[in-house]
Amino acid sequence: MHRFHCPDLDTDLVDLPEEEAHHAASVLRLARGQHVVLVNGRGTYVLAELEDVGRKQVLARVVERREMPLERAHRIHLAVAPTKQMDRYEWFVEKAVEVGVDRITPVMTDRTERAKLRVDRLDRVAISAMKQSLRHWLPVIDEPIALDELLEQPLPDQRYFGWCEGKHTSLMARYHSGSDALVLIGPEGDLTSAEAELLRSHGFDAVSLGQARLRTETAALSACTWMSLAQQR
Repeated sequence: MHRFHCPDLDTDLVDLPEEEAHHAASVLRLARGQHVVLVNGRGTYVLAELEDVGRKQVLARVVERREMPLERAHRIHLAVAPTKQMDRYEWFVEKAVEVGVDRITPVMTDRTERAKLRVDRLDRVAISAMKQSLRHWLPVIDEPIALDELLEQPLPDQRYFGWCEGKHTSLMARYHSGSDALVLIGPEGDLTSAEAELLRSHGFDAVSLGQARLRTETAALSACTWMSLAQQR
């Protein structure tokens, strides 16, 4: 059954957002009377019947409404430096949503090679991945933030950063699934020694993700996958 993202599901008659309405009417060519699934990304699942399908507006009547529980008992937060090639970062966002993540923060570091990031594009990637993977919760994607600004925010007790140099331990050995966690992954050129020391001074532990040197987006997805699966054991 086709799924659509509708942030407002408080009424019994739902007016699909413009992009979703266009997809339903012009791409999928759905017709009045067909059933669809609507999700708001905050746990609400709605089975609805299309009541009106027009070129500019699609209306759906709620048949059944359910509130779905959170997918994980403890939050997974990834702070990841933007990659030079935007498509790699979008790939990471897509796969992290499919695997299971609660928050993604693009973090700017000394060696980050991309100065600007279109969060609206990342939001669209995340919405598509949420629908494709049949999830009901849409992760928060923050505006890009400098590393020192991130460290001023309230952070979970479990804090890790990927580190190719110096002393580190395995994330698989350090992470415990019983509390919220933040993993920070630096840029292609890695974090500087000064940044690593700054992170340590703020309670972060340096971790590795295996013996191979991974790209930024691969490292971030690997960390996400391990933490998500660990919570399902």
